Amino acid sequence: LAPRLTSPGEDTATDALAFILNKSEACCRALESLLSDQDFAISRLTRFQTQVTYEDGSRPDMVGYDGENRKRLLVESKFWAALRDGQASRYFGQLEQPGPGLLLFIVPGSRIETLWPEIRRQMETGEHSAQLQSEATLDRMRRARVASSENRLMLVSWDLLLERLVAAVPADSQVASDVQQLRGFVEEQDLDAFQPLQREELSPSLARRVLSLERLINDVVARGDERDWMSQGKSIKYEEMCFGRYFGLRDGHGEDMWLGAQFWMWARRADTPLWLWIDSSSPISAHQLRSLENPIDVFEEDDGLYVPIRLLVGVEYHHVLDDVVDQLRRIAAILVA
Repeated sequence: LAPRLTSPGEDTATDALAFILNKSEACCRALESLLSDQDFAISRLTRFQTQVTYEDGSRPDMVGYDGENRKRLLVESKFWAALRDGQASRYFGQLEQPGPGLLLFIVPGSRIETLWPEIRRQMETGEHSAQLQSEATLDRMRRARVASSENRLMLVSWDLLLERLVAAVPADSQVASDVQQLRGFVEEQDLDAFQPLQREELSPSLARRVLSLERLINDVVARGDERDWMSQGKSIKYEEMCFGRYFGLRDGHGEDMWLGAQFWMWARRADTPLWLWIDSSSPISAHQLRSLENPIDVFEEDDGLYVPIRLLVGVEYHHVLDDVVDQLRRIAAILVA
C-alpha cells in the first residue's frame, strides 16, 4: 500500500526504520555493531528522529542521538534519487564535534559502486571539505576515515542493514515482522523491473535532455579537433543502450576512444549519462588512472575502460562544454605522456 498512499519511498522506509530502532533495543544495538569496528565505536544511541531540518536548510532523513541528546548519527536514505549537490559535505558538518559520530548513507546494493565515488567527491570538495582515508570493508559496505576528526563516513546497502536487524530479534517477534515488512518494501524498490512512472518523467523535457547530449558530444569532439589535440572519428553512432562518437588523439592514438551517452553504465556505475570509453588495446591501465595525485574514476569492463564524465549542474551550456573538454584534455595528457 505504501507506494499508493505515501510520499516518496525513501521517506516511508526511513520512518519505518526509525520506528523499529526506537521500539527495539536489540535492533539499536545491532545497528551500533554494524557501524563500529576495531578502531571506531559510535556512542550508544538512545533515540531516532526523522526529517530534522537545520538552519542551513539541510534535512537529513534520520538523526540518531546519544543519552546526552547529542547528534551522533546522521542518515540519508536513497533508492534511485541522485544526491543533491554538496549534500554529503553539508550533512557531515552537522555532526557533533568532537565525535565519535557517523554520516551514514543507506542505498540499494546495486548503487554501492555508483554512489561511493560521488559521496567521496562531495566530501573532498564541498562546503565542509575533508580528506578521506578509505578502510578495508565488507561486501555491501564502504567506510572512510575523515582526517583530523573522530567522525566517520559510511555507505551500506539496505539488505545488509536489514539482515543484521532481523538476526538480532526472535524470529516470531513483532519486531521481526516489522523488519520483514520493511525488507519487502525495500526489495520492491530495488527491483530491476519496471519502476512506476512519475508524471513529470513523461514530459518532453526528458526527451529534450537526451537529445541535447548529442549536441554536447559533437561540440566536445569538434572543440578538441579545432584545438588540434583530438581527431574526429566516425559520425555519431547509435547502438543498443548508447550513442556517441569515436575519436583519436593526434599524438599517437587512433580511433580507439569513444565519447557518448552510455545508459547501461549510467544505470549501474555512476550518476552521469556521459562516458569516455578507452579500447582494451590501449596501453593505459585502470591502475594508472586511479593512482594519480587526483585520481580518475574508472570502471573495467570486458571491452575496455569506462571513465564517467561528470556534468556540471545549474550552469549555462558553455560552462558544461568547457568543463567536459577540460576533463578529456586531462585524460588525454595522461594517455600521450
